[in-house]
Amino acid sequence: MNVVRINMSLPRETYQELTEEVESRGRSRFISEAIRDALTKRRNLRLAAEYREAGQEIKRISADLEGAIADGID
Repeated sequence: MNVVRINMSLPRETYQELTEEVESRGRSRFISEAIRDALTKRRNLRLAAEYREAGQEIKRISADLEGAIADGID
């Protein structure tokens, strides 16, 4: 697995909670999983918003076309 080493800063309280909850040899994995989960959540929220917007656009187009379709059937 390709890994990149980074240096990051945390609020002291967050660091203290991290050290209390996660043993030192598991912290990198814990932080990596937390970041991955946060990115997945962010991506899912963005996609949901894009789908809602696309749905609204489809409704607008359908409403515009509704009159045109009815005109051609008569």
